[in-house]
Amino acid sequence: MSEKISALLIATILVALFTAPVMAGNVIDEIEKNEIIVLPSIDKSGSELLGTKAQNSISQGEMVYHSRYIWPFTSKIDVTLTWDEQYGELELYVYQPDNTFIGHYTDLYDSSEKDGMIDIDIKTASGYLPIGDWKLNVYGREVSGSSVSYSLI
Repeated sequence: MSEKISALLIATILVALFTAPVMAGNVIDEIEKNEIIVLPSIDKSGSELLGTKAQNSISQGEMVYHSRYIWPFTSKIDVTLTWDEQYGELELYVYQPDNTFIGHYTDLYDSSEKDGMIDIDIKTASGYLPIGDWKLNVYGREVSGSSVSYSLI
């Protein structure tokens, strides 16, 4: 019985020795690529949102272009788009300063129910975000009436 346990222990150690460098290599590749990571924001408190607030209205099928300048040594951006969900459905498109497309986000990205809010955090696997004007484009996917008002922080 102890021989079986010893053989199992040796096999487990060998698997760990050969798997760990491969997994570490993947992490190092991500860090070297400086990949952008977008996650649903964990700070849901609207009163603590910082940054320039843009208020606007949007029609069905319209794209409104916004930008946010990111200073050196910025490690995370918190982007929050809010509107009255009874009057429409909006989408958020995010681009880096060099126009690299980061992603397209809808109301259901950050929660399991429609709440008229897209709240995301943008960061990198390591280090700081690229400096410059990040594009935050709002699209009026479905709009009741002539337009719906929104805020972008």
